[in-house]
Amino acid sequence: MGNGVSARAQVPVEWSNEKHLAWKRRLPGAGWSQPIIVGNLIFLTSAVSSQPWRPKDYASGTADPHTVSGDKVPAPDMELEWKVLAVDLPSGALKWATTVVSGKPKYPIHPSNTYASETPVADKRRVYAWFGTAGTMAALDRAGHLLWRHELGVFRQYNNLGTGSSPRLYAGRLYIQCFNEEQAFVVCLDAKDGREKWRITREKPETAWTTPLLWQNEGRAQLIVYGQKLMTSHQPLTGQEIWRASGVEMPGPSSLATDERRVYFGFRSSLKRTSLYALAAGAQGDQSATEGLKTFKCEAWAVAGAAAGMASPVAADGCVYVLNDAVLSCYDAASGKAHFKERLPGFRCAVASPIVAGHKLVAVDESGGAVVLKAGPKFDLLGRSKLDDTFWASPAAKGQALVLRGVECLYCIRE
Repeated sequence: MGNGVSARAQVPVEWSNEKHLAWKRRLPGAGWSQPIIVGNLIFLTSAVSSQPWRPKDYASGTADPHTVSGDKVPAPDMELEWKVLAVDLPSGALKWATTVVSGKPKYPIHPSNTYASETPVADKRRVYAWFGTAGTMAALDRAGHLLWRHELGVFRQYNNLGTGSSPRLYAGRLYIQCFNEEQAFVVCLDAKDGREKWRITREKPETAWTTPLLWQNEGRAQLIVYGQKLMTSHQPLTGQEIWRASGVEMPGPSSLATDERRVYFGFRSSLKRTSLYALAAGAQGDQSATEGLKTFKCEAWAVAGAAAGMASPVAADGCVYVLNDAVLSCYDAASGKAHFKERLPGFRCAVASPIVAGHKLVAVDESGGAVVLKAGPKFDLLGRSKLDDTFWASPAAKGQALVLRGVECLYCIRE
């Protein structure tokens, strides 16, 4: 369900160019979509440009004059091919690269973002990719043949920062959240043929880069979408609203963390820092915070000032982990009690979300530094690593393989 947990993975605790690096593969174009592993194939997306182009690290991108110019910057005059890639997990060989759509981008993006930042989803027969900067959702078979495309439109994002909300797949249906400065809607497509099943439109346009959550709890599935000051839960098959919560700033870039009993979230930016909230399962109806207060009706607990930043939190085995730049915090999932708050050695700005692989927590800094900790309520550092690349994509793990995506290459770490 995309919760950042790979329970059976057994990954190394240290790696480098000389140690436990099974292979590295230079890929065409650029993208911040997370690699996903299905069987022996790694799927990811990329935008291949007619001009040399690579995303910058956060400090360089923020300092770029185009960033402060915001909406006044024109779209780059270049041709793009939005591609889906398949890489062989054992060897790193590029199996295929299929162009889904091509053309010139309609809007510019943040210099640190890419034109292929949405993570694909897959089942045993197909892979599905959403390219928000092209407005195209597509399905391909395992051999890379295009099966269908569905056009949803291209819209202006806040301050021309680009897109980043990934699709979700559940029970043969795809869910895409399009929250931008022109429209705000959630659409459900039939995964078999791309036909629209239902659509929900919010009255107020709003930009959010969050990925919808499929939450399975208490015998029911929920689709949760959120942005600005509104979170809503829906019945996945019909779109019918189950509950809503408003009145508190919702995450813009980071996605929700969840376990069977609670969902965890918060909002943090350079200007604002709010609580880390835990909402309990079983809610029904309006759960909004009372006017003047910041407490939800279904709130299990809240920790002031502890919200996540760009990296999404992850929850596993009774712990909730929150990574803010270089500081990792761990909270008790049932009570919100703080277990630890530690600065990670060698970290300066973590954008990639941490993952739990087996009994280990893996965190990667944009500078290529990485740490592996023993998952649990104590800060137990098992190993430190370094690769010479820039990393914004979240890691992926399966079996004994850890897959990392940088600007320059795709890396497979293995004992």
